[in-house]
Amino acid sequence: MRGRGYGLLAAALLCWAAGSYAGAAYRLPFPPPSEMRSPLNGAGGDMLALALGARRVFADLWFVRLLQYYGKKEARVSSDQPGHETHEHRVDEHGRTHCDHGANYGKGEYPSFLPMARHILEVDPSFTAAGLYGAASLAFNMERPAEAEELLRYGLKYSPKEWKYLTVLAAIGYSNAQNPAAVAEAIKPLLSEPDCPVMLKQLAAFLNKRAGNLAAAAAIYADILATSRDEFYVRNAERELRKLAWGPGGRP
Repeated sequence: MRGRGYGLLAAALLCWAAGSYAGAAYRLPFPPPSEMRSPLNGAGGDMLALALGARRVFADLWFVRLLQYYGKKEARVSSDQPGHETHEHRVDEHGRTHCDHGANYGKGEYPSFLPMARHILEVDPSFTAAGLYGAASLAFNMERPAEAEELLRYGLKYSPKEWKYLTVLAAIGYSNAQNPAAVAEAIKPLLSEPDCPVMLKQLAAFLNKRAGNLAAAAAIYADILATSRDEFYVRNAERELRKLAWGPGGRP
């Protein structure tokens, strides 16, 4: 009996050791709570998300908050500047007109953008579309490539095989080298993906146009026109397609 007891004890110890090893090797698909940095006093919601297993729902809510935050324009172009006389402008409460789709569209300080974008991935790192949107906005609109790379590398920490993040990282590298054709080529594989942010499509169209690839630019603008519901991007695509159709010198 004593020998049988020792055998059971040894088996139990082996099971415990195997379980401990497996537990140590297993990596949760979500960041631990210690990594979560809750901006805008959102800790209560985060704890509720963890307790209810509703990370994805709360990540969606955080993404909406990011869109609302970034939707508040910080930089506007006056309509009386050259090149802004031929399209509609918004009139503010002081009677001044502004252009919300000029060269400075999407620019601004937005100091909370990176922590808010990172927080979405802290809540749900599988939300790739949010990571792409955040990185593209930081790198190509706000001209903060270092912060964009920081966000992408955090996303890659939990999605190490996410080729879309790697693609945007490559595009940022080409952008830093001031090679618009290479940036457009790097972004190209993303354009047919259903979660590709429309801003990346517009960036690719602009870069192709700048590099002289007018047919490629027109195809991307046509895709934006057919698939986007964002009024700004749709109107811009219409405008650019008209320009491309008329060609240099104002002739079709």
